[in-house]
Amino acid sequence: MSYLVMECRRSYAVLLDQEGRFVKAANLRYEVGQTVLDPVLLEEPAPKLKLLHWIGGGAAGLAALAAALVFAVILPLYHQAVDVYSSIYLTINPQVQMDLNHAGDVVELTGTNGDGVLLLEGYDYTGKDRLTVADELVDRAIDMGFLEDGGTVNFSIDTPEESLFQEYGMELRDEVTHHLEGRVAVEVQVVHYSQEEVETMAQATPAATPTPTPAPTPAPTATPAPTASPTPTPAPTATPAPQAAYQDTDYGPGSDGVTDYAPPAQTQPQAPSGDSGYDGGSNYGGDSNYGGDSGYDD
Repeated sequence: MSYLVMECRRSYAVLLDQEGRFVKAANLRYEVGQTVLDPVLLEEPAPKLKLLHWIGGGAAGLAALAAALVFAVILPLYHQAVDVYSSIYLTINPQVQMDLNHAGDVVELTGTNGDGVLLLEGYDYTGKDRLTVADELVDRAIDMGFLEDGGTVNFSIDTPEESLFQEYGMELRDEVTHHLEGRVAVEVQVVHYSQEEVETMAQATPAATPTPTPAPTPAPTATPAPTASPTPTPAPTATPAPQAAYQDTDYGPGSDGVTDYAPPAQTQPQAPSGDSGYDGGSNYGGDSNYGGDSGYDD
C-alpha cells in the first residue's frame, strides 16, 4: 500500500494511506508530499475517511487530480487536527508542555526540563484528552516523588483566545482538585502563559522536604578523676646506734699490755712520805685545849 507524507515531526511522521486514513509512522527522514511504500507504522490506521478514496494504478492525470484534492481539501482539515493552537505548561517541578490543536485535543507532549523528560519516559498519550493526560501526569509525579502534601501544581495556558483560557483553566483546576481529593493536599494554580515565568519555573528546584533536626546527643559526663589518696609516710626506721668498734683492748687476748687509761689528776699535793701534815700541836693528847671544866656537873 502507498502512503502520502502529510506531516513530519522530530520522531514520527503522519501519513495518509490509499483509503484516506491518517497513520503515524517512524520518521525516516521523510519530506512532506513524499510517497512511501513500506513505512514503519506506530499505530493502527484511523477510521477511513469517505471524502477521498485514493485511486491507484490509474492514469497519471487521475493521480494528479487526487493529489490536488488531497492538498486542497483534506490538507487544511488535517492541519486543523494536528497543528498546535494552544499550549498548556504543567509545572510541578517536572515541567511538561502539552500542545493542543484547535479542538483542544493533545497532539504532542514535550518535557521542557530534565525532570519533565523523566516524567514522560514510557508514557503514551495517544487517544487521551487533556484532562486525562493532566490527571495521569500528576499521578506519575506523586509516584516518582515529585509531588507531595503542600506542593503546587501550576498550569500556564498559552492560547490566542481568552475564552479558551477561561475554559481550559476552570476544567483543569476542577479536574485535578477532584482527582486528588482525599489523597494529597496541593495547591492548583492557573495563570496566563509568560515565557519568562515558565522558563524560571522550569529551572527552579523544588523545595526539599526539611529533614528533622535530630535531638542533640548529650555530652557524656566526664568521669571525675579519682582523688589520689595520700601515700602514707612510712614510720622512720630507727637507725641502730653505732656500736663502738673496739680495735685495741686492755683485756683479753687482744691486750697489748699497755693501759690506755691515765690516772686521775690529783687535787691536792701528796704529802711527802714520813710527814703526816699535821704539827705536834694536834690539840689531841695531854692538852686537849678543853678545860677541866666541861660544863657538866659531876
